[in-house]
Amino acid sequence: MGSEGIVKVTVVGMMVCIAALGAPFVALGAFTCCEVKPTLEACGCFVKSGSGDTVPEQCCYQVIHLRDQVMNCSQSRQIACNCILDAARKVPDLNASAFEIIPQRCGVRLPFQFSINMNCSNL
Repeated sequence: MGSEGIVKVTVVGMMVCIAALGAPFVALGAFTCCEVKPTLEACGCFVKSGSGDTVPEQCCYQVIHLRDQVMNCSQSRQIACNCILDAARKVPDLNASAFEIIPQRCGVRLPFQFSINMNCSNL
């Protein structure tokens, strides 16, 4: 399978995870895992390969957008954190180091770290 096929499989896999997660989080507020989906899709290739020092521009753009969506609401931060955490744990062959470095490489300060061990309850 070529790199384009891997990207499609990754994106479809993340979308399935998000769809499965969306229903439980809807009851908590207006922010849902659907708002996290563009970030996961844009950063999917980087977290799988971690190749190079440069995070794709679209990934950084989506991380900035995500930050702007969750900064003023602790409930939204917790939802986003849990969605990202669950999706990351389900990505086969996730490069944990690449995943963790995304916000720093994009120059974005988030209210939570990207980590497969992040604690989303204290946000």
